[in-house]
Amino acid sequence: MTRDFAAKTAIVTGGAQGIVAAYARQLGARGACVVVSDIQAEKAAAVAEEITKSGGQAIGVACDVGSPESCGACARAAIERFGGIDCLVSNAGLLTAAFERPLHQIEPERYRRVFEVMAHGMVWMAQAVVPSMRARGGGAIVNTSSIGAWQARGIYSLTKLVVNGITVGLAKELMPDKIRVNAIAPGAVDTEGLRQIMTREQLLLYQQSSGGPADTVASAEDIARVGVFLLSDEARFVSGQIVSVDQATLARL
Repeated sequence: MTRDFAAKTAIVTGGAQGIVAAYARQLGARGACVVVSDIQAEKAAAVAEEITKSGGQAIGVACDVGSPESCGACARAAIERFGGIDCLVSNAGLLTAAFERPLHQIEPERYRRVFEVMAHGMVWMAQAVVPSMRARGGGAIVNTSSIGAWQARGIYSLTKLVVNGITVGLAKELMPDKIRVNAIAPGAVDTEGLRQIMTREQLLLYQQSSGGPADTVASAEDIARVGVFLLSDEARFVSGQIVSVDQATLARL
């Protein structure tokens, strides 16, 4: 594997498991210094330890992306340990958001908390890392959206639509600073977290009901590979894009 991220530092949020743990491992294998951040500090530290045991450099940092102060502390930890920030994967979210009450019934407290983590957190993390990226001469951000953004499924879809807007807005704002911003919109993905809610067979049926294939489902590594490409210099002219990774489950013209 190439080490095209050597001398670069990447923060991954929500990195304790699933898609972003896959990001962390792939970035570490390609030479990046990785800051694995998650509200579950022990799990974040475990992913970081896995990377260091494989010969990479990584640290685990506790972070609640719903708190601007916590996001700032995460960025400072990255700078203090590795000297700066070049890449950000903003993925932290609440899987339970997909199973909340409908918008006309959801409790205000739950509504606010879901937005704090799923949408506002991407703004707070961007604010935290942009000064260092600007000082380094540029950078790349990948946000995690979802094909659910276009499926009108309650607050989960609403927050993912906001993520898309944040992504495009940041891309335009940060273009003069040579900071690229894109989003990945996965379809169904077989992850540890989702397995706590449904079996693989149920996931395949859900994917089929949404218009996708009935015989295969994406892994966390499949999603991360596309995101790592968007973070890489090979995608240096790609910014402001929402890239679906869903095997044509949701085809848009």
